[in-house]
Amino acid sequence: MSEEETTPLMRQYREIKRGYPESILLFRVGDFYEMFYEDAQEASRLLSIALTSRDKSSPDPVPLCGVPYHAAQGYIARLLKAGRTVALCEQVEDPKAAKGLVRREVVRLYTPGTLVDTEFLDPAESSFLAAVARVPRRASGGATHMGLAALDVTTGDFWLMEWEGDEQQVADELARLQPRELLHSESDTVVTQSLSQLQGTRLCARDQAWFDHEEASRVLQSHFGVHSLEGFGCHDATAGLGAAGAVWRYFRETQPTASPAHVRRLLRRKRGDAMHLDGATIRNLELVRSLGEEPSGRNTTLFSVLDRTTTAMGSRLLRDWLLRPLTDCHAIDARLDGVDELKERISERVAIRAALRTVQDIARLSTRVTLDVAGPRELLALKHSLGALPAVRQQLECFRSTLLVERRDQWDDCRDLYDLIEQAIDPDAPLSIRDGGIIRSGYRPGIDELRKAHMEGKGWIAALEVKERERTGIDSLKIRYNQVFGYYIEVTKTNLSKVPSDFIRKQTLVNAERFMTAGLKELEERVTGAETKLLALEEETFVQVRQRIAQEGVRLQVMAQSLALIDVLAGLAETAALQRYVRPAIDESGVLRIKNGRHPVVEQLAIDRTFVPNDTVLDQDNSRLIILTGPNMAGKSTYLRQVALIVLLAQIGSFVPAAEAQVGLVDRIFTRVGASDNLAAGRSTFM
Repeated sequence: MSEEETTPLMRQYREIKRGYPESILLFRVGDFYEMFYEDAQEASRLLSIALTSRDKSSPDPVPLCGVPYHAAQGYIARLLKAGRTVALCEQVEDPKAAKGLVRREVVRLYTPGTLVDTEFLDPAESSFLAAVARVPRRASGGATHMGLAALDVTTGDFWLMEWEGDEQQVADELARLQPRELLHSESDTVVTQSLSQLQGTRLCARDQAWFDHEEASRVLQSHFGVHSLEGFGCHDATAGLGAAGAVWRYFRETQPTASPAHVRRLLRRKRGDAMHLDGATIRNLELVRSLGEEPSGRNTTLFSVLDRTTTAMGSRLLRDWLLRPLTDCHAIDARLDGVDELKERISERVAIRAALRTVQDIARLSTRVTLDVAGPRELLALKHSLGALPAVRQQLECFRSTLLVERRDQWDDCRDLYDLIEQAIDPDAPLSIRDGGIIRSGYRPGIDELRKAHMEGKGWIAALEVKERERTGIDSLKIRYNQVFGYYIEVTKTNLSKVPSDFIRKQTLVNAERFMTAGLKELEERVTGAETKLLALEEETFVQVRQRIAQEGVRLQVMAQSLALIDVLAGLAETAALQRYVRPAIDESGVLRIKNGRHPVVEQLAIDRTFVPNDTVLDQDNSRLIILTGPNMAGKSTYLRQVALIVLLAQIGSFVPAAEAQVGLVDRIFTRVGASDNLAAGRSTFM
């Protein structure tokens, strides 16, 4: 079909679709999102919805399928799960006010790494958009620079790394990160080959110009409102900054209407700050994912055994700690001090955990507020969460450990934000701002007046119905409403002989006729006018409240971080108390001494038998090596991994399953032996 032969609507569709050739375009037409051509054919298959056509009388009909706009989120989720991206095209002007074709624009591009919708996200996992960049060795000498940057759009966490070395180090960092999407240069075949084995991540090739570090520096300086990135420690980065620039450009291009105000800083991570864990180690130690499915449905990861957090924020932070154990004694001891004090102060720990159970995901809620996508129920959830802050603060009063004291001294109850939501938002507000009934009575006089007029208007309509029944003698006469005709009088055909001459016929049905009168028309204008104004004023007021809260996004994010830290420390203390864990001694001695050590996961799963504790002694002088022998199924792999997990637990700041433990700092854990074991299921490599 030629461009001249298509309708104005289809020409508009084609023009917009050209900008999003890789995505399925959901094109808003009235109350539906419609898809055409190849998009319709693929979507009908993926979504199991009917494929029809536009202009069926045409010799070349256009394939068409559609979904209701109010149910779109569920369909979008299914398309994303099928590996597709989705471009959402909205009507950006009122169809009633439009002169000719309604203007439409893509307002959002749904991609795995840029989702902020709670129904698409795992509350216990971060959701990273990442990029890798490589600055090759110059002809005159010097090393190749590798860069990695990641942004969690749901919380605003943004950081970069840079180092000299090979691509294997990129793979190791990505094993920890598990990004939802990863950007890379399409011309860098070395990096592309190293990413080919990455699973569960959508790879996005981009032109090398996307990774220019000078352009990245300029754009990021503009966003953060600074003249230099020196304050972030990133001014001398090249490959890392290039990766950060690519991440930022992708975020801005895929979310053209989103405000990035919640991204307020760029951190520079250093490789020496955390223990090195490669992909094989993370996988074989089953830190966050099991090696195999258990018939009983039991989760056999270290994370599942350790996670007694009560908030989604705490759960995500614990997961990050497990994948990035510390290598600084002072930082580890600070965490251990907090766990120790919470373990000993039982009543305060119980009270803190009880208060935290009422806290929802403040980090992601505040981001949705900042991005102008939070609805009434999310503001109520935020208020409910802020209501728990005074109780947590009160319980912190008696603590003396450094981390807890720092958080207490920086505490902010956010009482003004709580009061604002309490005063403005109706506790029974609906999900959508379009449904009305959002703003609490007494908050804005204009809304109260319109609401009264709207409610009285319904009474006026009911009174008119009674009056018309009495005037006409038609007992079954009804005044009804629909969006097409507005208000109308409906009379069954058996009573048509009683219809007065001033009734104006509007529609004929099989068993009834619909009429209008001058009096009903006048009332309709008064009632619907008040309703339209009420909805508009409520929406305007809600947006103002949301914008006011968005201005305090930094305060909310700081408190989210504090609550997550307290939650993790309290959860580790709870585990230590319940499982008889002890505090390890952390030093730089090069000594590893464990008395009556236990495997933290296997001992929980050994329901029908008792785990036998064992000792370990290693040092740099007399016991540098242990030769471990024994028959199949004797527990050699269990012992090896038990030692590794105890060291890892110690260096995240957790108590450990042992009678005593001294851990000299470890900078890396290797696991290569027994890589196919499934200890929880009682299976050995050699069987």
